[in-house]
Amino acid sequence: MVNIRDVAKYCGVSAMTVSRALNNSGQISKETKERILKACEELGYRPNFAARSLVTKKTNMIGLIIPDITNQYYSQVSKGVSSYLSLHGYGLLLCNSDRKKEEERRYLNFLAEGRVDGIIILPVKPKKEDYEGILKEIPLVVADNYVDGLDANFVGNDNYHGASEIVRHMVKQGFKKIGAILGPSSSSASNERLRAYKDILAENNIEYQSDIVLESDATFDDGFNLAKTLIEKGVDSIFAINDTVALGVIKYCYLNNIKIPDDVGIAGYDNIQQSSMLPVPLTTVDQNGSQLGKVAAETMISLLTGNEMIPKKIILKPQLIVRKSLRES
Repeated sequence: MVNIRDVAKYCGVSAMTVSRALNNSGQISKETKERILKACEELGYRPNFAARSLVTKKTNMIGLIIPDITNQYYSQVSKGVSSYLSLHGYGLLLCNSDRKKEEERRYLNFLAEGRVDGIIILPVKPKKEDYEGILKEIPLVVADNYVDGLDANFVGNDNYHGASEIVRHMVKQGFKKIGAILGPSSSSASNERLRAYKDILAENNIEYQSDIVLESDATFDDGFNLAKTLIEKGVDSIFAINDTVALGVIKYCYLNNIKIPDDVGIAGYDNIQQSSMLPVPLTTVDQNGSQLGKVAAETMISLLTGNEMIPKKIILKPQLIVRKSLRES
């Protein structure tokens, strides 16, 4: 097996010079570094990252915990994180909490045991006490779902603005009895969208009806199952917490010969790829998950390089995407 001394001998340099090249040190010239990296490739040398991490106390890996690996929005976020980290020499360890608090806790502890240099988390039903201990052990960036009272860097979207835009559009299209399938009451994103929903109804003198605002775990099955409840209550439209829930609602409508948008208008949130591919394309809100992931990764790199000492709250602005599921304009 080729080792670092073999590479040094092949290049006519010291083992320390080879180490500096592999660690992207600025103490050697670009030409020497390129010559050493080429030699590593020719000789088939692979650095022992486990051994290196014992010395440097760095893994060059970042952990990312997402709620649902099957949800395309979280895939977009993951891609944004991965692409940015790759450009800066970091790998990604992806963990799926499956929207389960115990799984999230297990992955937090798993990652904090020296496996990664930092953790980016899109939390499930968050409370500050869930993360305060981890925050003392390892750099942490929270994304998408704000944790009230936690002194950590946060990257998210303006959920109030996004929901205001889509509910306002629903009212403009003539819908009056707008049902809603939201997320858990512990979700800051869901609560901000509920606040916007109430405010836009009030602005338009539409009475808020709590019995047509339902809580869910934000899954496809929830959309399918809760659609029946709302339609039986006589809603003329449904605002879903995300596109995945909206797809569940749409399936229920198709199976029960309910025409969209003539019988029931449907609005989603996230602008996943499938939302534009439906027979009646879905009106939704684009959160630009890839950009959110990029900014979260950028924030993490700043933390690791010591450039982000005071926690920041970064809020991105989502965009309304108008399609045919809420009637033609």
